[in-house]
Amino acid sequence: MAVFVDNAKTYVQLSAGALLLSITFLHEILGIPKEQKLPTDRWLVSSWWSFLVAIVFGALYQYYAAKFLEWKSGISRGHHSWPQFLIEHPWPLYSVMLAGFYVGGLCFTISAVRRL
Repeated sequence: MAVFVDNAKTYVQLSAGALLLSITFLHEILGIPKEQKLPTDRWLVSSWWSFLVAIVFGALYQYYAAKFLEWKSGISRGHHSWPQFLIEHPWPLYSVMLAGFYVGGLCFTISAVRRL
């Protein structure tokens, strides 16, 4: 489980970096002045949303993975977390995180190619 948690942390960091990279790309590669409003298209905005989804679901996965280990070890702290399904099966969060990251990368690539 530790490998998956570390992997999720890496995807969260990569997604955050990709958000910054997309703005840097517009300013530094395409030469758009920093004081000018960023020209956005649906692909670029979709990439931003996808990377944000990857960040949120990666963080949620890390939380529920820790809860999963707590549940599996039999340690009970006297309270129940909601939803129990995610404690017992955190993999859907991991899947959404991966999908968000790769969809974000694809959308950003499409946006970049269209601008070049």
